[in-house]
Amino acid sequence: LFGPPKRPPAAPAAPEPPPVSESPAEDFEELAHAHDRLIGTILAEEETLIATHRKHIDQMVELIKEEMVHLNSVDRPGSDVDAYVHGLDRILDTKATFINELRSQLAVFKGHLAEEERLSHQFQARSMVANGVRAA
Repeated sequence: LFGPPKRPPAAPAAPEPPPVSESPAEDFEELAHAHDRLIGTILAEEETLIATHRKHIDQMVELIKEEMVHLNSVDRPGSDVDAYVHGLDRILDTKATFINELRSQLAVFKGHLAEEERLSHQFQARSMVANGVRAA
């Protein structure tokens, strides 16, 4: 029913961390730009992840239907147990591949979310320093 799983499109690379500059204002501005680029990456990845998840669910439903066909066939007297075992093994391999690909995409997305949080905290801390506010 399914051919080899198609790989999701490669996620855009996360923006490089801002270079260290001589001027605090330049450093602050570069941090803001890096944060903005990362937000753009996250928004694009979020759409891709959601679309991939929806496709994953559709694929899993089709595989479950196929599993039911195998179960119904093996329940009949004189059924071909070897065909059942081969079919079930192939379905489970396919499911595992789909799940691993989705998990991989999710891991990249989670990494970018963690990086965004780190940049956001760094941005807020530098903003407070630039405005003369002390952290509590």
